[in-house]
Amino acid sequence: MPGEWDVCVTSYEMVIKEKSVFKKFQWKYLIIDEAHRIKNEKSKLSEYVREFKSGNRLLLTGTPLQNNLHELWALLNFLLPDVFNSSEVCIPLKLAFSQMKTTLNDSVC
Repeated sequence: MPGEWDVCVTSYEMVIKEKSVFKKFQWKYLIIDEAHRIKNEKSKLSEYVREFKSGNRLLLTGTPLQNNLHELWALLNFLLPDVFNSSEVCIPLKLAFSQMKTTLNDSVC
C-alpha cells in the first residue's frame, strides 16, 4: 500500500477506528485541521495521533486558546515532543506571563 498514493485525507473518527492501520506508516507530513480537538492530551484522539510516526507536523485551527497555558503546551508537545516533553514548563510560563501582566498594568495606570 505505501507509495500507491501521495495524500491520505481522513476524519478523526476514522483515525480512532483504524489507529492500528495508520500507525504502520512513516508519514512525511502529519497535518491536523481543527487542532483544538487534540488540546486535551489525555483524549483518545490526542493519544492516538501522538503515536503516529512523522517527519513533519502541522496544526491548523481557527479556535483561539482560552487563556490556558496547558492547552498551549499540549499543542506544542504534539509538534515538538522532545522540546515540550513535560507540562511542568507551564509553571514558569504562568509566572512570566503573570509578571508581564502586572508590569503592563502598572505602566498603563
